[in-house]
Amino acid sequence: MPYPTRSQILTMLRPLSNPSAGNNDFFAHVRDDVLWIVTGHMMLSGIWKTKESFRAATFSKLGPLFAAPGMRLEIPGGEEGIIMGDNGRAVIELRTVNTYTKSGVLYDQHYSWHMRFDEDSRISEVKAFMDTAHVEKVLGAELEKQKGLMRNTRARM
Repeated sequence: MPYPTRSQILTMLRPLSNPSAGNNDFFAHVRDDVLWIVTGHMMLSGIWKTKESFRAATFSKLGPLFAAPGMRLEIPGGEEGIIMGDNGRAVIELRTVNTYTKSGVLYDQHYSWHMRFDEDSRISEVKAFMDTAHVEKVLGAELEKQKGLMRNTRARM
């Protein structure tokens, strides 16, 4: 089977625009032994060598920070937001859309995912770039607010 086309990549990533139902659909295209790197020096930076370890360290921790329906990701420009390379490589621009924290703060983020696909059109590697200062400012603050709420709730019990 050949590497995926732009259209196929767009189809794989489209479920991320519907976080309540789509994350599992997206991750069905990710190899169990994926290499996932989140660059920078922040609370979400790291290197993971399995799909489950990446999800546990990132998506599972992020979910509770966002108001419903969660973090919505879209590819600006559709297929034009996907740059194809050789040997199963692609660079994809993603952007959050109408994404708010539970405290009501807008999380307006741009991502660049540098991806590698295997010959079965499954995602084998991702290196994610983003505005790390914005992650810390918005999501770090939301995490601290939620921790404070939990401490206050326990103190009243």
